Amino acid sequence: MGTEFSGGEDRHDTMRIALVSPYSWGYPGGVTRHVEALAEQLSSAGNYVRVLAPFDPPGRRSSVRHRGAEPQPVKLAEQFVSLGPTVALKANGAISNLSLTPFGLSTVRHELRAGDYDVVHIHEPVAPLIGWAAAGRTQLPLVGTFHAHSESHLSNGIANLLGARRVLGRLHVRIAVSEAAAWTGRRWFGGQYRIIPNGVHVDPQRTDRLAARHPGDRLRIVFVGQPVERKGLPVLLRAFHLLQARIPADLVMVGPARGDLPAALRDEPSVHALGKVDDETKHRELERADVLCAPSLGSESFGMVLTEAFAAGTPAVASDIAGYRDVVRDGVNGILVPPNDTRALAQALQSLWAQPQELASMSRAAAADAERFAWPGVAASVFDAYHDAIRGRTAADHRRLPRIDIRPEPAVQRPLPTVAAQA
Repeated sequence: MGTEFSGGEDRHDTMRIALVSPYSWGYPGGVTRHVEALAEQLSSAGNYVRVLAPFDPPGRRSSVRHRGAEPQPVKLAEQFVSLGPTVALKANGAISNLSLTPFGLSTVRHELRAGDYDVVHIHEPVAPLIGWAAAGRTQLPLVGTFHAHSESHLSNGIANLLGARRVLGRLHVRIAVSEAAAWTGRRWFGGQYRIIPNGVHVDPQRTDRLAARHPGDRLRIVFVGQPVERKGLPVLLRAFHLLQARIPADLVMVGPARGDLPAALRDEPSVHALGKVDDETKHRELERADVLCAPSLGSESFGMVLTEAFAAGTPAVASDIAGYRDVVRDGVNGILVPPNDTRALAQALQSLWAQPQELASMSRAAAADAERFAWPGVAASVFDAYHDAIRGRTAADHRRLPRIDIRPEPAVQRPLPTVAAQA
């Protein structure tokens, strides 16, 4: 059976692939969404795929371990292998839900020994401890995707003191989702990186919907993200306060709940805090919006919400920071503004309202740019990286071992092991 990604070439082979993630499946974020979508792409192309990641089931214990935050209800796919519960840790200006248990470490090692995989793909291999266990205890071809942008001397220095550079040196291919993520990898851990961005689902039926879009009587702004300082929500709220005195506008927030807002804004009719919503609701709000506002202060490697907005034909007003600059083309598919600059943010939003033709042009450019990040092309590039990792591992074996001429044995069809999802 050939491996074929829509729009890609037929590769005439399939693989057994382990996708390893350090982050809890019960508290989904950008990396978990990326891994889930990649697994779907690889599986639909005929590959045997297992996702190895922690999982926090609903319940009080999970809430206590995560500072009162409840896990989202998740239906585990058959291809999912649970690495047990996680704890919430502050890292890089946000909360990371990581497994630190012996169960998680032993499960990932056992699965990699027993799974008969062709390649292991570790996401965020710098994050302890799951990726380190996967890279340090297997002789399989290893691919690592670096998702984060970080300038922290302290956390990256500690990681290297604990052996990160040595462990990451076992990777046969290193991927970074952006130039910002590649800079972080080279700066702290060395090595060479190929840029393969985060993917986005592009609906082939969206053309008619995008053509029917037209500005309303009010500028509709949408924010998508966690209500944490790094995402710049206070900056946006101050900018929106200035904007209200100048133009008619509405602000819709996906992620923040009403309780996350200042008391003065909780009953403001033009401010709508939806809290955590499902993907369908999020995509609907992105399609309804005139502009996405992404006012993050820093530490963003890519900004998946930017490409999700582009796929909906919605341009972005975003901070001019590393990571976002890899996605937003200033003046073409959006506007870049200095981070933490309330007045500049308000002015950029007002300018789009005052120039509806410019807003429409940016909307069309955003929709066209989404194709650069469409999943079929991204998955095909990742699959090429797997081939290179296998070739690199084979070359390394040839350098270590003497060449011995033997008669080739007939190919044996390997059975698929039964791996049940664990709660």
